[in-house]
Amino acid sequence: MVYFIRAKSYYRYALDLYKDLPHFLKKPEDLKRKAQEIFKIGLKAIWSLSQINPPEKPPSLEELWKKTLESVEPEDVDKLKNIKNILFSEEKEPEKIIKTVETFLEIIKKNIQPIL
Repeated sequence: MVYFIRAKSYYRYALDLYKDLPHFLKKPEDLKRKAQEIFKIGLKAIWSLSQINPPEKPPSLEELWKKTLESVEPEDVDKLKNIKNILFSEEKEPEKIIKTVETFLEIIKKNIQPIL
């Protein structure tokens, strides 16, 4: 049950960070960094559902990514791969980054909906 609380907390934290993204429109590098942080926290929301006890050390992005791809609905895998490519590429268009994060959070919400 604790892992449900952890998953909800990660998701809500990612949503809170998303609300602040428009403040970074004039700072593309900061916007990108925040978007990547939201991505990692969103992955933790799904990852934490498979972790009964908290780990001794924080998971790497690769661990989060692998567990998330195993856990989400099959139709979301390609969408997540595309989102990751955009957020970790040289993309600089602020509106596209914000829209990508929004889509990402919708996918996370859909996949953890039963516990929300």
